[in-house]
Amino acid sequence: MNKDTIVFDDILKIYNDEIRKRVKNKKRINEFEKYKITYLTNIYNTLKENTYAPHKYNIFLIRYPKYRIIMSQSIYDKIINHFVSKYILEPKLTNYLDIRNTATRKNMGSNYAISLLNKYIEINKRKYTNFYILKIDLSKYFYSIDHQLLKELLKDKLNDYEYHLIEVMIDSTNHNYVNDTIIKLKEKELEKYPYKAKEINKLPLYEQGACLAIGMMTNQILAIFYLYKLHNYIIHKLHLKYMVVYMDDYVIIHHDKEYLKYCLSKIKDILNKEYKLQINENKTKITSSKEGFIFLQYKYKIVNGKTIIKLRRSSLNNIKNNIKNNNKQYQEGKITYNKLFSSINNYANSNKYDKIKVSRIIDKYLG
Repeated sequence: MNKDTIVFDDILKIYNDEIRKRVKNKKRINEFEKYKITYLTNIYNTLKENTYAPHKYNIFLIRYPKYRIIMSQSIYDKIINHFVSKYILEPKLTNYLDIRNTATRKNMGSNYAISLLNKYIEINKRKYTNFYILKIDLSKYFYSIDHQLLKELLKDKLNDYEYHLIEVMIDSTNHNYVNDTIIKLKEKELEKYPYKAKEINKLPLYEQGACLAIGMMTNQILAIFYLYKLHNYIIHKLHLKYMVVYMDDYVIIHHDKEYLKYCLSKIKDILNKEYKLQINENKTKITSSKEGFIFLQYKYKIVNGKTIIKLRRSSLNNIKNNIKNNNKQYQEGKITYNKLFSSINNYANSNKYDKIKVSRIIDKYLG
């Protein structure tokens, strides 16, 4: 893409199809609608002139299901973010991503990842009575992505126009107000909930020259692209073809436990030396298929040749709490019945491996 290929109708379509429908804060949408053409024209001119400078993030924290710092964009920035993702990053970077690299990609989300993992499990069950699973979890992945290394990886894949635009977006966390705001949020939270100090103090700050803000579509694509060379090394050099990656969560299957130990040491070495990344030692382990392992929200175990897949207890608790909270909001008139029904229907349809337990939770709180 270059400035001559930017079309106003594409920007309008991004807003109508992706932003207006998905932004939950309808007040913000209504305010934007008042001057929609003016805003969209300004975005068009900004992209044509390649003068984009991201506005300040709206930074806040959430407590449930765990403490997290959220950096929200204005509608103006969201439109640009989605435009860049759709018309630059997806077309230019997709070919570098292996089919085992899931998350964010169209038709390759969590359901695809689980389906691919199930396929690999069945292949190995036919070959071996027992096999092993290397589970790798990267520590604070988004917070640890190095800006300079990421930009070096992008240089030969984007033209000058595209590179400059992406560079500005990558470096948008390198401002003092980001950490100043996070520090104030943490201090305020500690005053209110001192008994949660351990959890609150774990919230990291954004280092200069590192970190991608969580939640942005561009950053999600950049995050799955960042380790594409490592993925190729694992598949083609270590010959571990039964691998599924969901962002920072890896599952690798092999029949030889000692070989997996060797591979883990090689992977850790590359992560440390080439990417400045660390693994989460508490969540990284090698287990046998009979012992079981956790991937996404499910617990897997092979029992007498049969694959048992169940929702983990924490996931069931999260579903229960979300259903209770949504029902309470509906009773208080804060959300519509359609929104309540949609959320419940989503839980019922998306958990095909533990439908009975999920149905019991729904019946208990809404029956």
